[in-house]
Amino acid sequence: MGLTLADFTRSLPGAIEPLTYRTEGRVFTIEHPAGSIVITLGETGERRIASLSLPVTPVEFQFNGLDETDRQRFMDRFDRYFQRGGG
Repeated sequence: MGLTLADFTRSLPGAIEPLTYRTEGRVFTIEHPAGSIVITLGETGERRIASLSLPVTPVEFQFNGLDETDRQRFMDRFDRYFQRGGG
């Protein structure tokens, strides 16, 4: 994802509400009625395009106990919330 750990931490509550989460370093565990979602962020690097420098952070999702419908519903909302427009 094109963001830093601070950007992710600031945006996560809005992306998952009304769900709650706990964090341990770069691991975020979200409590879901069907189970849990664990999001692990890798180390933030940078992507350079000419003189422009953008943050890039690898993100891994692990779904525990959620069926395909619940996973898709979660990811749809998560993706929409973190989507950045351009133009």
